Amino acid sequence: MDAARLLPRLDTIYLLAPGVRPRAFPRSPRAAELPIALLEAVRALPTTTPLQAADRTLAAALASALGRRVALESPAGWREDLRSLPSVTGENERAWILGRARSDLEAALRAPGELLASLAREEERIERTVGREERAAEAFVAVPGTSLSAHAEAWQRARALLAVEHAALRARLDAEASRVAPNLSALVGGRTAARLIAAAGGLPPLARMPGARLQLLGARRRPSAGRGPRHGLLYLADRAEEVPADRRGAFARSVAALAVIAARADAWTHADLSGRLVARRDARVRALRGGRR
Repeated sequence: MDAARLLPRLDTIYLLAPGVRPRAFPRSPRAAELPIALLEAVRALPTTTPLQAADRTLAAALASALGRRVALESPAGWREDLRSLPSVTGENERAWILGRARSDLEAALRAPGELLASLAREEERIERTVGREERAAEAFVAVPGTSLSAHAEAWQRARALLAVEHAALRARLDAEASRVAPNLSALVGGRTAARLIAAAGGLPPLARMPGARLQLLGARRRPSAGRGPRHGLLYLADRAEEVPADRRGAFARSVAALAVIAARADAWTHADLSGRLVARRDARVRALRGGRR
């Protein structure tokens, strides 16, 4: 095999190497990820092949695996370096796959939309925890002068710390939502915008939704011919609590239409429409509070 053609064939070489099960890999490895079963391939190179002709990425992968510099002048020396690498076994193959999966996950989570969705899910989980603990505290009877009273005091301190962390997480979530989706955050609030993006699977999928689907996004009950939900996550939208209960379905419908415009601007055009959208939302709130539909 010509050394100059070695790098483009790394995927095939690695997957055909002894001890490697091709089905274990969702995709073939990159050069920097090779642990290496390239020994047989390099052995097939002519002894006089100038390694400078090979892509230096291959040498960088070998140096990374060995933890030291690799001399490129001698093919024989390079083969000796390869012999010092560990053989592919089930254990280190599993460690390699898990390490690569974690690296891929971390890279995906660095995307602004994924980071915001992760924060939104975590904030929702902590909110449920806080609510559950508050309900449990109301039902707990702390008898004065007993260990139950001491436990209640310690439990109260723990709940206070959890509430502080929840408030800090809300602040981080609002700041991140304002950065990723400024128009949508201004319209419905940072927490609601983040939860909508998380429920939709990202900002672009949310922007592609029609208003009717966005209105029901996050609803707990399936719509039916008789009676169905009028809104999902939009019940958390800013100013929703100011609208009479029997008008909140109309409010959600109007805000969903505006939210689609905001999401599309945030995802694609990046135009600042927040002032106009908020003004239309506020006008709709005034109309609904005045009894108009």
